[in-house]
Amino acid sequence: MFKKLQTSVGNILDFPPDVVAEGPKITITGRNQMMVENYISIVSFSEEEIRLETAEGDVCFGGKRLVLKVILATELRIEGELSSVSFVGGEIK
Repeated sequence: MFKKLQTSVGNILDFPPDVVAEGPKITITGRNQMMVENYISIVSFSEEEIRLETAEGDVCFGGKRLVLKVILATELRIEGELSSVSFVGGEIK
């Protein structure tokens, strides 16, 4: 019920979707830096792939020399040579 109320209030006040949504907010700067907010957990990581669990399914970052630079409770920063971003599972809304 709270989520429905939150979405309704967000629509009435004309908030952007990323402010009211629980899903991930992904900011990519060039091909070398990614900031991910609202992730749930780190599923797996290596130098070639980092997979994160989010409320809308998993997000996979592919590339070379990928490193988790900053890990906080609700956001993290990835650096390295990004070659792909893909979404696995979840529901398209």
